[in-house]
Amino acid sequence: MRGLGRLVWTEFKLTLRDPMVVFWSIGFPALWLLLMTVVIGVPIPGFRYEGMGFASFVFPASLSLVILSSSFVGVPLTLTTYRETAVLRRLRVTPARTLTLALGLSLSQLAFVVAGILVVSVIGVVFLGVRIAGSPAAFAAVTLAGIVTFLALGSAVGSVAASVRSANVIIWTAFTPMLLLSELFLPISLLPAWLRPIARALPLSALNTLLRDIAYGAPLADLWRLAILAGWIVAAGITTARWFRWE
Repeated sequence: MRGLGRLVWTEFKLTLRDPMVVFWSIGFPALWLLLMTVVIGVPIPGFRYEGMGFASFVFPASLSLVILSSSFVGVPLTLTTYRETAVLRRLRVTPARTLTLALGLSLSQLAFVVAGILVVSVIGVVFLGVRIAGSPAAFAAVTLAGIVTFLALGSAVGSVAASVRSANVIIWTAFTPMLLLSELFLPISLLPAWLRPIARALPLSALNTLLRDIAYGAPLADLWRLAILAGWIVAAGITTARWFRWE
């Protein structure tokens, strides 16, 4: 446990020195929330949240962006960088186990997720008047489920990617479609019929919709979306266990 704590603290300090990581984890979601709320101000027709304040409508998507940017991007880039620079090979001869390493990297990224959530929450609640009509406990639980999902997916990408370059290709090949298809901008109902099932199966779609439903105060009738998150967690865990490489 003591070694895990040192690993988490060291990784957090190293990541904090990277301005791009700080921007994508904290700055980008905060700027997106401000841009959507202040500049655009009205949702695209087709969403089903009549009467919901626009800031409250955008806020769950901003939290989803924090989780996606911090977890899904940070973990695989760190893992592949350490593999290329032989850090993982040196760690292999220490008492550190694969689980300890993955947990340490995930917890260090969790600090950035929490920081991003706090920044976005302060902007949303204090300055933009965001209100959560549903259960705060359910909102927090779904947020935690999303964090676990994307940390697991980040570990899986870092396990299968052979290099930082290939990790970047995988990340942005998945990142961009999720931004476009997960109801951050457009409702899924406006997509072509053949694309809608694919969009609904994306982890960001499930997370974003669940958070928005709770913020709206709607009954959690779409609990099957939690099964989508669970399925991605299981798939990512199997991938990491099967293909993780130290060098």
